[in-house]
Amino acid sequence: MDTVISFRIAAWFGAVAVLAGLPFTEAAAQKVDFSGKRIELIVPFPPGGGSDVYSRGLAPFLEKHLPGNPTIIIRNVPGGGSIPGANQFHARAKPDGLHVLVCSSSTVMNFVFQRSKFELELNKLQPVLLSPQGSVIYVSPALGVKSAKDIAKLKGQALTFGGGGPTGAEMRMTTTLDLLGLNVKYVWGIARGPVRLAFERGEFNINYDTTPGYLKNASQLVKAGKAVPLFALGVLDDKGSLVRDPNFKDLPSFAEVYEIMHGKKPSGPAYEAWKAILQMGVMANKSLLLPAATPNPIVDAWRTAVQKTLDDPEFEAKASSIIEGYPQFIGEAARPIMKDATTLSPETWEWIKNFLKTKHDVTL
Repeated sequence: MDTVISFRIAAWFGAVAVLAGLPFTEAAAQKVDFSGKRIELIVPFPPGGGSDVYSRGLAPFLEKHLPGNPTIIIRNVPGGGSIPGANQFHARAKPDGLHVLVCSSSTVMNFVFQRSKFELELNKLQPVLLSPQGSVIYVSPALGVKSAKDIAKLKGQALTFGGGGPTGAEMRMTTTLDLLGLNVKYVWGIARGPVRLAFERGEFNINYDTTPGYLKNASQLVKAGKAVPLFALGVLDDKGSLVRDPNFKDLPSFAEVYEIMHGKKPSGPAYEAWKAILQMGVMANKSLLLPAATPNPIVDAWRTAVQKTLDDPEFEAKASSIIEGYPQFIGEAARPIMKDATTLSPETWEWIKNFLKTKHDVTL
């Protein structure tokens, strides 16, 4: 299936999303029957984070629309920036449609920057669904900042941020905070869900969440006066320009905050590298992947179920906490995005390599 689904994003692309042809055969997909089967969605992160929220939001609708109405089990395999979970998937998953990897931006980034640790070829797996997701940055009110207009007050303050590691999804934050010129102490080895709890306890004073995690969890901290949203990273439009996140139109993008901080628009090699990381961390943020050798009828059955899920009125009513506001790429439409997210220009590679070495003592 080669389809792009859009939830109220016509203004983002400047036109209504185009539905491409459907090369799979419905009849072939209908021959697949998962009756009485148990399907495992392998989430290589602990419960509570964005990947977990994403998986649990999709699971009941996939059960409804997959042939035979199988039972879907979410199996969390935390640790190591998703590398152990991805490798376990590679070792154990059979190409029978009963094993699906939930891939995240951490998985993509660690595949790019620590490829020798991966046993699977991420960009060769069979894409079922790819879901871009934005990110919102928020801080503790104890820092004296009430909105992005006050961001200059953060300069010189001691900021503490926790995350999985310097080469995973947190590169969205490390590069962002570095380009803003902020003084940050990093604590690594902690997943997003536990980091959010630590932020609530006051152990960290700056944090971020992807859209589902923010809407479901961090927004409650904002309502309780325990967090102040500053800005959303933003998304890339069809011309490669950074625009405001369609889910957070009242929050400035990183480019706007950069201009507030420095008095000029971002540009140059550092900003181009930042946008490449945004491609990995936002545009290819979440995906469902099947083993590379999965037979076409099974792949088509999964892609058909995803299409039916996205068309389901009940799902659309709940989509704001899962995918709403962003285009959804089904099947082969996802493959070029994954390719772009796992391929860097020589200039960008050199900038990132130097950044990781000088700022985080990591050698690529």
